[in-house]
Amino acid sequence: MRNEMARLNNKNCIITGASRGIGKAIALAFASEGANTIIAYKNCEKEALDVVNSIKRLGLKSKAVRADLSCINDIKNLVDMSEQFLGGIHVLVNNAGLGTRAPFTEVTEEQFTQAIDVNLKGPFFLTQAVAQHMINRKSGGSIINISSISSFKAGLNISAYECAKAGASMLTRSAALALAPHAIRVNTISPGLTATDMTQPVNDPYARPLSERVKPIPLGRVGQPKDHAGAAVFLATDESSWVTGADIIVDGGESVK
Repeated sequence: MRNEMARLNNKNCIITGASRGIGKAIALAFASEGANTIIAYKNCEKEALDVVNSIKRLGLKSKAVRADLSCINDIKNLVDMSEQFLGGIHVLVNNAGLGTRAPFTEVTEEQFTQAIDVNLKGPFFLTQAVAQHMINRKSGGSIINISSISSFKAGLNISAYECAKAGASMLTRSAALALAPHAIRVNTISPGLTATDMTQPVNDPYARPLSERVKPIPLGRVGQPKDHAGAAVFLATDESSWVTGADIIVDGGESVK
């Protein structure tokens, strides 16, 4: 049943990488606040449909759309399908990400290109396409980029990911400046160590156990996907109407040290 006091009532959203992890947590949090949502995914169709069904049970509109965000045609199709299904688009969350581990001297061109395509190229051109939609409708809007503390805090064996996420963080600032005259706000959330499939890969010799990696975190625990949902809801609502170009760091205090 729709809550008339919900903070995202009548808002239509696209969330990429929303079949699991942080994207799923944000999608469910948006739905709890009344948002209709496009669940963009690449590989996990069953998981994406599960999220869609959870949102529909709340009496809201939701649809799963497969999109390879390294492909411009897929980005165009995602926006077109979102417009057809939802009408106006009010919020975009660029969450889909990819992290491949390798020592700096062993990163291949393929690994580097893949990191840039998914973590930077996709968000750049999807932001561009959704922003043009918002400009055409004269509706304003909110665009949220999910970056990482790895965009400014170096670690071992993730150099391609770090470079791509640093670019994504600058995308926020560049787009915020360019789109402010159209009342389109662009902000970043930078997660720290969070328990997702990306941080707990199977058979990866360069992945350290979370039990070791938690030690530098002042709050003493690994983050959970839901820990990032509140920041995303805030940035999607009118409560953040004078916030643009900002980076909300959600990392349990790790970057303080």
